[in-house]
Amino acid sequence: MDRRRFVCDSLISLAGFSRWVSPPAAKGSGPRTWAAPGIPVDSPGRNLFPTNLPGSEWVQFSAAGFSQPVTGVIYRKSQPATNGMPLGGIDTGCIDLETSGLWGYSTIFNSHVPRRGPLNLPFLGLSVGGEAWVLCDPKQIKQYQTTDGVLPIESYNSELQFDSVRVPKEIHYWGHYPIADTQFDTDAPIRVSLRAWSPFIPGDIEASLLPGMIFEVHLQNASASTQNGAIAFSFSGPTHKETGADQYSRQPLDGAAEHLTGVVVNGGWTSTPMMAPRASYTLGVLGEVNVRMGGELGKDAEAWAKIAQQLPEAASNHGGSSAAVDFELAAGADRVVRFLVTWHSPQWKGGGHPSSDQGGTFTHMYALRYRSARAAALLLAHGHASLLDRILAWQGAIYSDPALPGWLQDALINNLHLITETGMWAAGGPPLPDWVRPEDGLFGMDECPRGCPQIECIPCSFYGNIPVVYFFPELALSTLRGYKGYMYPEGAAPWIFGGVTGATPPLNMNTPTRGYQLTLNGLCYAAMVDRYALCWGREKSFADEFYESVKRNTIFTINLRPEYAPGDRVISMPTGNEGTEWFEAGKPGWSGMVAHVGGLHLAELRITQKMAEQAGDADFARQCREWIEAGMNSMETKMWAGNYYLNFWEPETGTKSDLVFGYQMDGQWVADFHGLAPVFRPERVKQTLATIARCNVALSKSGAANYAHADGSPAPVGGYGTYSYFPPEVLMLAMTYMYAGQREFGLDLARRCWHNITCAWRYTWDAPNIMRGDEDTGEAVYGHDYYQDMMLWSLPAALVGEPMDVVVKPGGLVERVLAAGQSKG
Repeated sequence: MDRRRFVCDSLISLAGFSRWVSPPAAKGSGPRTWAAPGIPVDSPGRNLFPTNLPGSEWVQFSAAGFSQPVTGVIYRKSQPATNGMPLGGIDTGCIDLETSGLWGYSTIFNSHVPRRGPLNLPFLGLSVGGEAWVLCDPKQIKQYQTTDGVLPIESYNSELQFDSVRVPKEIHYWGHYPIADTQFDTDAPIRVSLRAWSPFIPGDIEASLLPGMIFEVHLQNASASTQNGAIAFSFSGPTHKETGADQYSRQPLDGAAEHLTGVVVNGGWTSTPMMAPRASYTLGVLGEVNVRMGGELGKDAEAWAKIAQQLPEAASNHGGSSAAVDFELAAGADRVVRFLVTWHSPQWKGGGHPSSDQGGTFTHMYALRYRSARAAALLLAHGHASLLDRILAWQGAIYSDPALPGWLQDALINNLHLITETGMWAAGGPPLPDWVRPEDGLFGMDECPRGCPQIECIPCSFYGNIPVVYFFPELALSTLRGYKGYMYPEGAAPWIFGGVTGATPPLNMNTPTRGYQLTLNGLCYAAMVDRYALCWGREKSFADEFYESVKRNTIFTINLRPEYAPGDRVISMPTGNEGTEWFEAGKPGWSGMVAHVGGLHLAELRITQKMAEQAGDADFARQCREWIEAGMNSMETKMWAGNYYLNFWEPETGTKSDLVFGYQMDGQWVADFHGLAPVFRPERVKQTLATIARCNVALSKSGAANYAHADGSPAPVGGYGTYSYFPPEVLMLAMTYMYAGQREFGLDLARRCWHNITCAWRYTWDAPNIMRGDEDTGEAVYGHDYYQDMMLWSLPAALVGEPMDVVVKPGGLVERVLAAGQSKG
């Protein structure tokens, strides 16, 4: 390694480090004690959280680091989460920490499509009194799960034989992203619990870009005598296919000022000198003297059994490593051992995997901020205490909000993991276009990494970019500039920046396509522009930058069916019913005038009218008002069916669907959430919501069926099926009830939907897209890590019946979360 470059990198990073390692600002409000009816409250004692509470259910309890009770879900061996919580930040990739105590999927070395894993390997072991415990459940081996048929490039570990060592009797796991707390029940005299976390702080992009994680192992001697032993940590490192090389170099990791001991492992080289090596990581221990380093322990039971005496020798052709700390604990004493891992894998291939020969080569923005794994390690070691305090502080701002029910507090915190699972931030320069600004780069999210890998599918961002707007506006602005830059000359917004539905490499960011949902892409773009404007973009310069693109797109959208009269055109599918809309199933399909499309087009026109007025474009503002009036008239005279709107009607062919579509009010939600005038008559909203409650909501225990007959009976439609629904759509419907004055009904609908995801099926960190249609079970049938589900972050505004920007105003939830997580000035 070039030592001059390392010193330079460290100084560059340290120059900005003092901004985010300082302690959090003091809060004005003191601790608050409360208990929701039927939810037990307990004290953790010397544990991280109590272990005697029900599992797979929202419960309230006291927890280490919080001054008020928190609400969470505790998972155990018999009912594990389907996917563990990811550890990682923004653009860094992530590695899943399974509720079984095993490593899961990993993208930290740029194996995205297909993902590497599940690794199915333990990482933590204890030796005391001549016996060893591997702290995992070896029976919970997972298979690679995908809905796109893409198989893993590298085989995953499919078996663990740990007969020669002991394993925990029980594992208690509570995740509150980016922290995973785990407590292990063993018959060892030393009690072990783990707090694992990564830097992720809303509002602090620099801290959240740091590619690293800390494993705080809490040891407590529960016996009446002194105990001697060792605690060991194992990490897999990059594979040959991730590095493109067969050999790995190792160098000592010494950070005297940070009391850091460990190793730096490098593998492969990039074609860009400042980006070499291709994949590297550090494994270190903080503040310890008796540290031993070795090769990976992995699935070798005999190696784990000997951790008190020796670690495996590190091999030059294997990238894994281990670290062990020897300890002596007096009776009743306790201590914390901190293991640290950082990584640096600076470039990804548009083809999705380091071994791919498809697509461009893109550089991670995190790799420009943190130039090496060593530099990241020194920074994380120096600032870990403050960073953890700040994470606990911003989470505490959510847990202490009396306006939020406990289940929603837990859900909002864990929901943010999807930014880590799916977010990718490419640095400017080739292969990106020249209009990408160096300070912006190009940020995008991957629709479904293990099902439909593509960057920035525009309806997914319509559903899911809300917390990005709230907490990382620089990322939201980067994405908006991407949509504007890739807009087609006729005004069509791009569907994706690159990916499978455009027949381009899945993680390309420079191959946009028009897609097949032309009729609603424009609404998505206009809504995302308006969200940013409402929260952060009130300056004239923002309107000047984006107004013309929104105007062009609106004109394009409204004229997709030019043969129809103006009012009918506003609420219709394109000529020939080209493509589809968000609900893509061919049955019952969409034809002619569509109530769902019509409401969303009217909402788009409301947004564009407002922007035209702000820009001083009186002529186009008047045109928008005329379209709105004509469209609303067509909706009333041609689509109203007595107590709901027809699903669709194409007069020239006589094609008509009188099914009750459960989500026909989506356009009204857009209007409410954006603080706009209604797009449906108020009395029609009330009547329609009553019909949907009687029909669609009544058919589902956990959501609202997409379709129903007007008499309330199930509609056995093809495609998605009779009982199917999309979670973000259920949330929009729930909020529409809230904005219409039915707060408790809407809140309960949202709660049932999220209880099904988090507690019943335990998809907390495996966000689904489509729920089962043939039976009303609530089981997911499609999608993993769908960032659409970040629609959840729109609920706090709806709970108080206000537009989205209410939470960024002084005293609002977002404002308080941002303030809680910041350093002192």
